[in-house]
Amino acid sequence: MESPVVTALEGPMASLLEKLGDLLTDKYKLLNETKEQIIFLKDELGSMHVFLKKMSDTEELDQQDKCWANEIRELSYDIEDSVNDFMYNFECNSNSNPRGLKGFVDRIVRFLATINTRHEISKELQSLKRRVIEVSERRTRYKIDDAASKPNRTTLDLRLLALYAETSGLVGINGPTEEFIQLMSEQGVPASERKVLSIVGFGGLGKTTLANQIFRKMEGQFQCRAFISVSQKPNIKRIFRTVLSQVDPLACEHTMESWDENEYISALRKFIFDKRYFIVIDDIWDDSAWYIIKCALPDNKNGSRLITTT
Repeated sequence: MESPVVTALEGPMASLLEKLGDLLTDKYKLLNETKEQIIFLKDELGSMHVFLKKMSDTEELDQQDKCWANEIRELSYDIEDSVNDFMYNFECNSNSNPRGLKGFVDRIVRFLATINTRHEISKELQSLKRRVIEVSERRTRYKIDDAASKPNRTTLDLRLLALYAETSGLVGINGPTEEFIQLMSEQGVPASERKVLSIVGFGGLGKTTLANQIFRKMEGQFQCRAFISVSQKPNIKRIFRTVLSQVDPLACEHTMESWDENEYISALRKFIFDKRYFIVIDDIWDDSAWYIIKCALPDNKNGSRLITTT
């Protein structure tokens, strides 16, 4: 599932930056000192917002980043509360406009109240500015170089266990494997038709293990073959490069680092167009990844086979 435009990690940061921008307009007639504080807050919070957006796209945050993200989010809530209070009081003091002596007295009272409100927001922003500086300095004070702090934090990909498991150690795999191989035979469809079969189920069910056993048993029947993992946040260029290097090992001798997705798709389609291929596409999380990958795999009427797990 794609992240929403405003994530829980970002909190009210986007709307807060917009409100700070509104405070700088002539409508609020703030003191110059107050405007300078708002500009400082807006710049600092803008940088913090970029950090939060970056963190919201990260699959796994370390404890230090989580702590700092929480501090920023809570700080943004406090600043937004202060800004909302000021805007509300300013509007209340500006709306009514009675006439006569009472109107004159009320305007004087509102004028004094508005001045008081502007001075209060100035003091409040000064306090919030100190908090922003403290949060930034704390981050700098305790930040450890990434290379030094994460030397051994390699995430274990459990699919590797499935890919390299010994057949003799797998219990209950033979039945499903043979059944699936039967499904992949040409019975019921023309021999030249490409066939796509899917293994569907929740995590840990053994989909990758089953697909790998089928791949091992049938790969010799095809002119070219590939086994790729897509994952939750796929790198499409890496996926195409992996497929191309497996179906055509000589392709790795060419410089492809600068290629875009379209160049990979064209090269892959060209190579497998007249061949009978067998490709396993493991761990698909959404339709869009599948549709993009499928663009590179032509239905060339050579009896090719595709297996997907999802």
